[in-house]
Amino acid sequence: MYLRQMLACALAAVLIAGPLGAQQVSGPKQPLVNQPKGTLTINILEGEGAKNVIQSRSATAPVVEVKDASGKPVVGAEVVFQLPTVGPSGSFNGWLKTQTVRTDEQGKATVGGYAPNTEPGRFNIKVTATSGTQTGTAVISQANVAGSGSSAATAKSSNKWKWIIAVGAAGALAGGIVAARSGNGNGTTSATTPTPVSIAVGGVTVGGPR
Repeated sequence: MYLRQMLACALAAVLIAGPLGAQQVSGPKQPLVNQPKGTLTINILEGEGAKNVIQSRSATAPVVEVKDASGKPVVGAEVVFQLPTVGPSGSFNGWLKTQTVRTDEQGKATVGGYAPNTEPGRFNIKVTATSGTQTGTAVISQANVAGSGSSAATAKSSNKWKWIIAVGAAGALAGGIVAARSGNGNGTTSATTPTPVSIAVGGVTVGGPR
């Protein structure tokens, strides 16, 4: 009887210690570690340091090239161009502040419908590229400046009017001289010699008779 009790106690101790021992051996579960994302390289091909003319609404559209960690072009990467919402800036297609495009077979991406706004000054365009779990960012610096692309045409028009005024003045002067020489209204010719007159218009000088 005593022997049976001892065997039962020993068996119970083994059954209880079994799960606990297994738990101690396995230990606590280790937390999962997130794999770091890869980094894309964005090379600025066009648009860095560009000066956009406000009056003519002309701007240099940014062009970038996206490459992976091994230096190979990334095809089909999503590239977002973001303009400032206030101050010197611009717009895409008339009013948009962001534009998303995909890189081509050479890893290049460019925007369309880009124009400056009416505020002069410097600003930055933020560029973000994404391909799977890989990302990359870059900043393109530009400036809006006051000016007009038609300055040469304006100067040409101004010179044209100067010549017209000069020719008109010369014609009027010649007519006055002829009238003075034709007589004094009584059928007699005036013997008075007209005084030479010079008219200067925009660098063009018309002289009277000598």
